[in-house]
Amino acid sequence: MFTITFANPKGGSGKTTSAMLLAEQIHQAGGTVAILDCDPNQNIMQWAAQRGEQGREVPFLVRPVPTEADFLDTVESIRGRADYLIIDLEGTASNLVTYAISQSDLVLIPFEPTPMEARQAARAVQLIQNTGRMMNKAIGHALLLTRVNAAFQTSDEKDVRKETESADIPVLPTAIVRRAAYTRIFREGSLLGELLEQARSSVEGSTISQQERALKPLESAIQNAKDFTQDVVNHITQQEAAA
Repeated sequence: MFTITFANPKGGSGKTTSAMLLAEQIHQAGGTVAILDCDPNQNIMQWAAQRGEQGREVPFLVRPVPTEADFLDTVESIRGRADYLIIDLEGTASNLVTYAISQSDLVLIPFEPTPMEARQAARAVQLIQNTGRMMNKAIGHALLLTRVNAAFQTSDEKDVRKETESADIPVLPTAIVRRAAYTRIFREGSLLGELLEQARSSVEGSTISQQERALKPLESAIQNAKDFTQDVVNHITQQEAAA
């Protein structure tokens, strides 16, 4: 089982959305996925509960981790039941965060490309490195830019990428773009693929221009998620080759 954790001491950085996008794309590729929802808001648990109430299948094994004491036992109970374990952490520094990082093969640090958020992401990098030093092992990690503009790269994003490159901190090439579809999956208890199928049904028989207006945003959102997931796979492959 390969464990991927989303960590950032700042709340609202895009951890939960990124975790869900990755989980869906791994599932679509044929991998089995488990998710530990360690966020006090329990958005992924609520997403799964909504699907259950509507009689829809939950394609991932979704588990809450209400206390620090439960964390290691919960991870052990999942081993052998999934190819990938994805952990969505709370937006604070705690023993639970340290436990999760210590169990991770790869830690992704989502953040919006602004100077303030970059400083918070740097704190997460430091925590990962310190945890690795305590365990006498290197813990793979990479920064993930989130909620970026789809149309152009802002000056803040350019500056952040330049600074992280000069500091030799790995950054995934693909950023998570700000998309309405990414909020809809939680509001409606859906997957991106399901939203696209619904849109295709709703515009069947419409003009080409109407179809493009309805489908293109969703197709772009799915492509963004696929590119992000491929970056994660590439990073894992490079990490294993260097080990």
